[in-house]
Amino acid sequence: MMTFDSILGWLVSVVGIATGAAYIPQATRIWKRRSSDDVSIVTYALFLGGQLVYLVYGIRIQQWPLIIGMAANIAGSLAVIGSALRFRGR
Repeated sequence: MMTFDSILGWLVSVVGIATGAAYIPQATRIWKRRSSDDVSIVTYALFLGGQLVYLVYGIRIQQWPLIIGMAANIAGSLAVIGSALRFRGR
């Protein structure tokens, strides 16, 4: 039988991956339109900064659910930032 903590750990990983996937529509939209003029890179950079802090914290306390979730979010943020920089001002 699963304990509350193991269920919660699993849920944190799933939610982290899902929120990381939430960046995909924005990155896809930038690539399809070949424009990122209406995207705030500063906003995504601030998200990225917070995600990096949480990732380091997860590593420090050795919590895999947090590490997995933040890694997914960082990948999403980098996808949007990279796409936005690629198509900025075109």
